[in-house]
Amino acid sequence: MPWCLDGANVCPPEDVGGIAGYEDFLAAISDPTHPEHENMVQWCGRPFDAAHFDLEDTNRRLMEIQL
Repeated sequence: MPWCLDGANVCPPEDVGGIAGYEDFLAAISDPTHPEHENMVQWCGRPFDAAHFDLEDTNRRLMEIQL
């Protein structure tokens, strides 16, 4: 069974647009004065903390994988 011992950061939202799109997303979401801030907050649909990592959730999801 796969098991995660450590990690860092949350994965990007689906369909964010690759590396460049994720960089643009992070810039917009972290700056309330950014012209795309409100659009990105609405698009994401939830609070987004790029530095968040949940080890328990990761391992719970890994346990759900059928090998």
